[in-house]
Amino acid sequence: MADLPVTQSKPVRRRRLIVLGVAAALAVAGIGVAIARSGGRTRPADDLKAAEEALRQNDPAAARSYLDRVLAHSPDDPRALFLAAQAARRSDACADAERFLTALDRTALPTPASELEWTLLGVQQGDFRGDEDRLGTEVERNHPYAPEILEALAKGYDVSYRWPEAGLVLSRLLERYPTHVPALVLRGKVLSRIRRLDPAYDDLRKAVEQAPENAAAQTAYASLLNRRGQTRESILHYELAQRARPGDAAIQLGLARALADAADLPAAIHALDELLATAPDHPDGLVERARIALRQRKPAEAEPLLERATRLAPWHRDAHRLYRIALTDLGRTDAAAKLDARIAELNAEDALGGRLKLRAHNNPDDTAVRWELWLWAVRNGETEEGIAWLTEILRAVPGHSAAHAAFADFFERVGQPRRAAEHRAIAEKRS
Repeated sequence: MADLPVTQSKPVRRRRLIVLGVAAALAVAGIGVAIARSGGRTRPADDLKAAEEALRQNDPAAARSYLDRVLAHSPDDPRALFLAAQAARRSDACADAERFLTALDRTALPTPASELEWTLLGVQQGDFRGDEDRLGTEVERNHPYAPEILEALAKGYDVSYRWPEAGLVLSRLLERYPTHVPALVLRGKVLSRIRRLDPAYDDLRKAVEQAPENAAAQTAYASLLNRRGQTRESILHYELAQRARPGDAAIQLGLARALADAADLPAAIHALDELLATAPDHPDGLVERARIALRQRKPAEAEPLLERATRLAPWHRDAHRLYRIALTDLGRTDAAAKLDARIAELNAEDALGGRLKLRAHNNPDDTAVRWELWLWAVRNGETEEGIAWLTEILRAVPGHSAAHAAFADFFERVGQPRRAAEHRAIAEKRS
């Protein structure tokens, strides 16, 4: 949007060579950044051009690194703020995108491009507000930003669990731009969700071939490979993702799980300990670390991890079941028996969720059961699924005050106060 200013086996050796090759490429890129920062050899105008080119190449992460430098030098630069908002949105850093757009609104008058960016920020989070048809029309008219519109619509459909529509939009985008890496990654994820693993594999393989330094592509491909039982390949691609995006919790967790599946428990422990050193309250990290301790017959090591996990995530099924095993192995049968009541409650919640989903499937216009499913999702730590139910309610009843209030609470929690305020105002007006 440009209108604003030891001898190893051959597989192991191959894996190491690939990792080292990508590492070298990343190191060269890092050296370039370091030279630019230390020597002052790039001007803000050059960084802006580089950010625009990165966005044209569908690499918003690279664009963000250029724009961070520009904004450190000129925090009120309208063009940099606009591009930073776009790069953050396309990186799914939606709170950052709102922050940049809010700052832009304070420094410059709204333009069609900035207004569209606000719209796309909502749409890609499933907050459509009746904009689907209008955006579809703009695409039919060959709007200059049709690729960005299609990408945002696809993300919104994915968030809303409208996967057939997401697939159609992504296929349309890829017909025009076959090497569009974010579209390949998202379509691969969508296909994986609906258990079409072979075409998902094809899309994600193309994505990592096209952009081997892309952490999102490498992570999605690694996850699918592990799901297909290709554990060693999965580890390789998690390592590549980790080198591109060090310290990312989701990558570290995925790598640890793949290493555990490959029975490389020391390496899995190392990955999890690194994760928990920076994110000590990560429930899944605690559970996976405890799972390995139990595999090693170390219940005393697992017990405090699981006690912490069940406090942090009282809905976590595996945490409770493994906690009971640890307590039983430690001979604390009374404490283990007390967990039975909570496990029974969770089993009852699972049964209730199944009944509610069946009702929703059989009654596509029943907003009441969808509201019950939102409440069920909140109780059971399934916020992502809950958002999908909220979007269905508002699609059927745009003025549903309780759904708007729930959306307001959600956006407040994730750091988007403007969007939260908009939903709060609608909820209060309708109540």
